[in-house]
Amino acid sequence: GSGWIYGSHACLAALSNSRRTIHELLVTESAANRLKLPTGGVVPQIVDPKFIDRKLPKGTVHQGIALKAAPLEWPALEDIADAAPNDGLILVLDQITDPHNVGAMLRLASAFGVSAIVMQTRKAPPLSGSLAKVAVGCLETIPVCLETNIANTLQNLQRIGWQVTGLAGETENELSAVFHENTKQVIVMGAEGPGLRERVRKTCDQLASIPMRSSPVAGEAESLNVATAAGIALYEARRG
Repeated sequence: GSGWIYGSHACLAALSNSRRTIHELLVTESAANRLKLPTGGVVPQIVDPKFIDRKLPKGTVHQGIALKAAPLEWPALEDIADAAPNDGLILVLDQITDPHNVGAMLRLASAFGVSAIVMQTRKAPPLSGSLAKVAVGCLETIPVCLETNIANTLQNLQRIGWQVTGLAGETENELSAVFHENTKQVIVMGAEGPGLRERVRKTCDQLASIPMRSSPVAGEAESLNVATAAGIALYEARRG
């Protein structure tokens, strides 16, 4: 359903996106004077900051602007995959539900030319709110495909020529050795802690790890934040 998007970058990107249907736009007088709002679309309501506060979760930093918008509709994943270049990248998130991490990965997807982000329908955070704010506008440009079954989706991508690599800390295969030029790559990220689910893991063509120099003792890093790990994986895929 419709959701609230707030913050200057996220809202301006949504307002500039012709694919978006905007239902309501709330702006404080200060923000209206500060921001260059696109013309010809929904008419903004000039309101008191506390009016916006009441519409959003407690403690939200909205920077004086918030809008309610319908979800974006993207082409089917198969169509996106078919249209991807020979060095295409797709990022699959296996039960990653933290909106801040997903928002950060949308920024990474934009930076590294990812064709789509894939999440499971029942384990995806709302594509609005804090996720949109962290994504600073990239939610408007990176297709997010919600699929019922991640493992089946990976098999469908394999059938049309995509290589699937899952990140797993226990494997000895290092990321730097698994990517090759002119190969369409799917990178699968598991949730922090549980990692990849068993069937998703078994569906991958290969598993790869990020080499770490820390030791498994108190006070040293046992693992990386999932968005940080995704950034390293995408960099290696592009470098390879």
